[in-house]
Amino acid sequence: MNSRPINGVILLLVIAGVLVGARIGLATPAFQRVISLSPIITETIYLVGAEGKLIADTTYCNTPKEAQFKEKIGSVTQMNVEKIIRLQPDLVIASALSREKQLKILKGQSIHILRVGNPKTFEQMCEITLMIGKTLGQEPAARIIVDKAQKQANKILERTKNLVKPKVFLQIGLKPLHSANHEMFINEYIRYGGGINIAENESSGIYSREKVIRENPEVILIATMGTSKRAGELERKKWMAFKSIDAVKKNRVHVLDPEMICSPTPDTFVAGLGVVLPLLHPEIR
Repeated sequence: MNSRPINGVILLLVIAGVLVGARIGLATPAFQRVISLSPIITETIYLVGAEGKLIADTTYCNTPKEAQFKEKIGSVTQMNVEKIIRLQPDLVIASALSREKQLKILKGQSIHILRVGNPKTFEQMCEITLMIGKTLGQEPAARIIVDKAQKQANKILERTKNLVKPKVFLQIGLKPLHSANHEMFINEYIRYGGGINIAENESSGIYSREKVIRENPEVILIATMGTSKRAGELERKKWMAFKSIDAVKKNRVHVLDPEMICSPTPDTFVAGLGVVLPLLHPEIR
């Protein structure tokens, strides 16, 4: 994938139906007091080196560790509007889960709003990083990060494109059992890693053990969002009881770090891909 420049001014930004931005002039990096409304936004702000402008974030923003010590303005889905107004930000970066009614109140206080949705592809992760970097006056740093990640990811994609692709089930939820279809960026780990996602064409991420048994994947990966790695180990034990599945027969049921796999930044994607690749293709080291 070739990197593509972001336009000089973002007025209303829509990237493949994923990003919707408020009207923001980017001729000069004017924003100095920024509030983040989601963990991935906070992580990206730190990634591009703009953490000095971040004055507050949510109670879910724990990565990197320094983000835990920022002022908290509520959760991802329920912010404290009055507190945000008191903090006098000049920019609030909202997520797809931010409530429109609350954002309208902030807009009424002349606070700029930039809305960032959930990326579906690695390409969109890169575009989000570039957009946030440019918005916060860190475009050169963001470009370096994205260019490096793209080169690494494309190198892996090139290595795997002609290999025999194993069937893979990637579990990201427990009750109900959840996997990643083509609507989720997590599907990209399997695509770039040279596998076939048995859940890719499902209409939703909800799956069943019966379906997994029927599809008979050669590899099962477990990265259960919002849980500890210990929960993943317990889930692995459950899968190991299904002796008819090829992945179980060949001891190819693996627990991944959900903090890494479920965090869609170019950096964490490439790091996660480095973990997934040898699990799908042991011949590659």
